[in-house]
Amino acid sequence: MNLHKTFFSGILLCFLAGSVTAQQIEMKMDHPDEVQAGESFDVTVHIQKGSLTDYSRFAQDLPAGLTASNIDSPNADFSFDNNRVRIIWLKLLPEPEIEVKYRIQVNERLKGRFVLGGVFAYVIDDERKFLNFEKTGEIKIRPSEKLDPSLIVDIKDFEETPAPLDKAPDELAFAMVVRQKPVLMSNGAYRVKLLVKNPKGTKYVRIAEQIPEGYIFEEEDSHNGIVSPSGSSVKFIWMKLPETSEFEVSYKLIPKAGVTQAAMEISGLYTYTKNNQNTEVPVIEMDADLGALSLAQKQRLLQSGELPEGMQSNTSVETLASTTPSSRAGQAKPSISSGARQQAKPKAGPRRSEATSQKGRVVPAEAGARMIMRTRVLGAGSGTYFRVQVIANRSAFTAKEYFQKAGVDKEVLVEQNDGLYKYTSGSFSSYREARAYRDRIEMLPLVRGSFVVAYKDGKRIPMADALR
Repeated sequence: MNLHKTFFSGILLCFLAGSVTAQQIEMKMDHPDEVQAGESFDVTVHIQKGSLTDYSRFAQDLPAGLTASNIDSPNADFSFDNNRVRIIWLKLLPEPEIEVKYRIQVNERLKGRFVLGGVFAYVIDDERKFLNFEKTGEIKIRPSEKLDPSLIVDIKDFEETPAPLDKAPDELAFAMVVRQKPVLMSNGAYRVKLLVKNPKGTKYVRIAEQIPEGYIFEEEDSHNGIVSPSGSSVKFIWMKLPETSEFEVSYKLIPKAGVTQAAMEISGLYTYTKNNQNTEVPVIEMDADLGALSLAQKQRLLQSGELPEGMQSNTSVETLASTTPSSRAGQAKPSISSGARQQAKPKAGPRRSEATSQKGRVVPAEAGARMIMRTRVLGAGSGTYFRVQVIANRSAFTAKEYFQKAGVDKEVLVEQNDGLYKYTSGSFSSYREARAYRDRIEMLPLVRGSFVVAYKDGKRIPMADALR
């Protein structure tokens, strides 16, 4: 008899219902209430979706020591990485109820109890909404009788294993995606072109662009990608990539009649898989005519930021002048020189902005402080305090706006550390508070891999030193 049948008599039925406009969305999750370490169990999620048909997504974070694999997810893309289950529907089936099933493997060293939650994200009237599946009903892990008891660890202690060190993107290129500065057309619309580097060995690629208010997206050339516009955002998704090492995408932004158009500022993120891990890097915007470049010149642009002589090459990174040079390429506006090839050269790293502190907590710099891509630079605090790092990138991007739209309720600030742009949120006097905040924002569909970092008097310190 398999484990699932053995313990199914104690199955938990967890319900959550939420009213959304005229539709009623309900979720139910079936799983056993007791499982065996070293074995697996099945989870079934039932979603009463009503008449929903557009892009939807279910996300569930698993404690460390648990892994998931797909059993049945009709018309959906199932993935598991960084301890998160993701099930994405580009188009929902017409039936009012959808059901997905996956299998969770339990590490043989585990014991203790845990709970399963999740978030269902969907779109109503061009507005993204979220339905939280509260964590209710514990699942007990029966420890293995085959292992030495000294090797068995409680799943909660296993979960507290320190987060891995920051990782820079695997690609060493100047950019994975370059966006040509939008071109104003004679009819008042803008044409947007993207030059995309095709990662080696990847099975999934996505470009997510946040477009300004007051414009309507119009597809022009998706290069055989799946296009999913929604309100002020649009996604291009490729399950099967072109065979070329780079390719181009273009679209138009048409002004809406009778409304005021916002400034033509676009922010984007490029997501691709490598070694079963998702990597996210920002889209870099440059004032360059992609159509005038040869294939070799496009390849050189992506790899090093170089453009032919006489061509504009301003990137959109915003920094203030400084006397300290930086050696990182591609992080700011390139210099313009005549009679020589132009290359994206960095400006200096930001000087620490003035800030005051209170009770060991960092106080963000006031308005007018240094900005990098419309994101404020982290000021100095005093004493020991904790923040939550949400992402680290080789290149800067408009993180404040991105994470606001993602649902992060505390301001995201940027600092330059170890050659990376690191983005953190919140300020807490205790590790417990910071960890609770990290756990909460990790439930957001667009946040993954965040972790707590420690500071003392404005400088990062090892977590072990902060907890002494």
